[in-house]
Amino acid sequence: MKERNHKLLDHPVLGYFFLAIFAYVMSSLIFSTIIDSLILANIIPGYGIEVYTAGQKAVAASGVGTAVGALAAVGIFCRWFRPSFDGMLKKKDLLTGLLLLLPAAIPHWIGSIVSWTEFGTASVLLAFLRALAPGFGEEVTFRGLGVANYLRRVPTEKGVAAAFWLSSVVFGAVHMLNVGSGAPLGISVLQSVYAIGIGMALGAVYLRTGNLWPSIIIHTSLDFMEFIRSDLGNAAGVMSGLGKGDWITVAAGLAGCIWGLYLIRPSKRGCIVELWKGKWQITGNN
Repeated sequence: MKERNHKLLDHPVLGYFFLAIFAYVMSSLIFSTIIDSLILANIIPGYGIEVYTAGQKAVAASGVGTAVGALAAVGIFCRWFRPSFDGMLKKKDLLTGLLLLLPAAIPHWIGSIVSWTEFGTASVLLAFLRALAPGFGEEVTFRGLGVANYLRRVPTEKGVAAAFWLSSVVFGAVHMLNVGSGAPLGISVLQSVYAIGIGMALGAVYLRTGNLWPSIIIHTSLDFMEFIRSDLGNAAGVMSGLGKGDWITVAAGLAGCIWGLYLIRPSKRGCIVELWKGKWQITGNN
């Protein structure tokens, strides 16, 4: 395939961060502000939560709008590279991807259920709507666009490993921002380590299938199960303490790390490279 010049996007690492910022602006700033904060927060009781930023009170809400914005970002990305790119939201390998994520998801679900018995439960509807934000927004921002673009530029086994680690570590590191939302430093560090581990499983399945839907669906389910907890459901997902179920969830992060590394073990990377070359219609030894 003849290479096209996309300037900034042609640098795999800079392109990754540029696309992450683009997806964040689309999902969490533009669409979420309009749909979630300005519309749904005034229609659905409890959807918006009062927060204080720089001493000013505001209403924070995310969920449906974030998901719509994330899908819009994917649409723009795919159209920009049309017809070279085969897309990332397909039916193909959807079931396979979901099954591959179960070893990491099941321990997390168990931990969430244990937490319900300890902290009580909140609104199931609000939990589902809010879970759409990380499920769609974070997957598109930290994996969907950047990983696809990385393998457009570096369709090699080393490129697979680099995209895997870059997306996992950045995804985990961003969770340190919870400190600014009131979470204790120690808990934020633990959340970041957990996020790296579960992100490794989510990223590995995306690499193995070329389909982002399994990661979106499972990620949404993980946050949905957590947002049902009364403490998180009433605090916009900001964790202030650790219960027994949370330690099971931390173990799920470890399981995700081990499982993710297994899924992209060296013997599988050749197949992953060929899959992504096919998605980008790349021929030869690029």
